[in-house]
Amino acid sequence: MPCVILRDIGGVVVDVVLKESIEAAMEVPTHPVESGTKIADHAWRTPTSASLECVSLDVMGTYEALFAVMKEAEPFSIVTGFTVLDNMLIEKLVPEREPATGQVLKFTCSLKEVIRVSSQRTQASGGGSKRSGTPGPGSDPRGQRQNTRGQVQALDMTGVSQTAGGSQYMTA
Repeated sequence: MPCVILRDIGGVVVDVVLKESIEAAMEVPTHPVESGTKIADHAWRTPTSASLECVSLDVMGTYEALFAVMKEAEPFSIVTGFTVLDNMLIEKLVPEREPATGQVLKFTCSLKEVIRVSSQRTQASGGGSKRSGTPGPGSDPRGQRQNTRGQVQALDMTGVSQTAGGSQYMTA
């Protein structure tokens, strides 16, 4: 039994999807070591991207609706022939006009996943902060010593010159 799935991009229904492609990749950086060999010791997932070549009979309505979705910049989910992609944004919308397809909207829509992270601010474990200089028990002691040299007074160096060797002599 055939199954018909309505395709929509951010809530905008398109009549036909001619072609779709999905790119999922990992970034694997390499670093040279002493022997000259490059090693890879970690990796991370890059945002998934998708490209849909579509046709819609409502030329202006579909284009304006897709442009509004792109401008809104709110992530949405899309059901493709491969999988469901979440947190997607329209990255690029490219409409085409040709004599053969002039009465319909033929377009390519490029989508990219938005990878969201959450962060929170916490107190340093020692009760202090290296950056703020606020001392706390167990915090970094560097830069927190007291000056024990006593009072330092400036000397009047008017009329004193210094040679390249470091010796000083008076000028008249």
